Amino acid sequence: MDKGFWAKIKKPIFGLAPMDGVTDAPFRFMVAKYGKPDVMFTEFVSAEGLCSGAEVLLDDLKYSDIEKSIVAQIFGVDVEAFYKAAPLLCELGFSGIDINMGCPDKNVAKRGGGAALIKNPKLAKKIILRTKEGVRDWKEGKKLEDFGLPESIIKKAHLKKNIKRIMVPVSVKTRIGYDKELVKDWVKHLLELEPANISIHGRTLKQMYSGKADWEAIRRAAEIIKKTDTLILGNGDIKNVKEAKEKIEKYGLDGVLVGRATFGNPWFFSGKNLSTKERLEAALEHVEYFERTFPDKKFYNIKKHLAWYSQGFKNAKELRIELMRAENASDCKKIIKIFLRKNMLSGS
Repeated sequence: MDKGFWAKIKKPIFGLAPMDGVTDAPFRFMVAKYGKPDVMFTEFVSAEGLCSGAEVLLDDLKYSDIEKSIVAQIFGVDVEAFYKAAPLLCELGFSGIDINMGCPDKNVAKRGGGAALIKNPKLAKKIILRTKEGVRDWKEGKKLEDFGLPESIIKKAHLKKNIKRIMVPVSVKTRIGYDKELVKDWVKHLLELEPANISIHGRTLKQMYSGKADWEAIRRAAEIIKKTDTLILGNGDIKNVKEAKEKIEKYGLDGVLVGRATFGNPWFFSGKNLSTKERLEAALEHVEYFERTFPDKKFYNIKKHLAWYSQGFKNAKELRIELMRAENASDCKKIIKIFLRKNMLSGS
């Protein structure tokens, strides 16, 4: 098994979970700067989309060096698309490649991707195998142009120079089941292909994000996975670093991935408590970095982050309403400056 960077991470492992519409380059930059987890994942990117020439998806694969170790996550059902996409991700310099087998989105599941692959272990195993073969063929010298990727994707990709051709590790993120918990049988299928890591969210696809994550199910998976060289990370409902450490110990894991608790809180992994002023200064930094990174993207894409930053302090709702009216970083700067001056004068 080629565990790559996974073999070098000191345990316990703390990682930022992949979240569609959230873990883009600006958000990951903020988390890396203020919390720096051991590993971070991109939003999930369609393997078929890359292979069909959807250049806009390359934005989802942008990252800065501060974010390493960083893993690119891809999803889909076309086995050959995974084979073609894998070498592109290698040449983009990602630390690893993660296959999404846990997304509960109805449109993704309807096509048989994401968590729907739990119902189709035969296809799931073919996808893992073909992804690994793509990495292997690239490592052995096959040129990116020879994999059948669209020329436009190759030309516009942010390819790294002098990338060492190594066996970039392949991992899987999944759930405990489709409409019922069957994690023990499911992970046995995955382990046949020896992924470097398996991250398990403690809910079924049917649950989406409702109810409580089933950490006992994650424990049952861990008991099987720990007999192999594959690592296991648990995921679901972790609220703070103390709880993360307790879950790692209690459920016999190598580490955890944290998702929603990081919203508006890039300091999560540092465990720090910030003042309102520090929080809002970081919000502005996040917005400015977003505009520099994605100058052509509409500003509303960043507004959910502004809403998350402006919570948990006096008059936060008032600020939130104003920030939702902002049209750019300059507007945000003025709004935040006025808010801080007003609230500091009032002694809050």
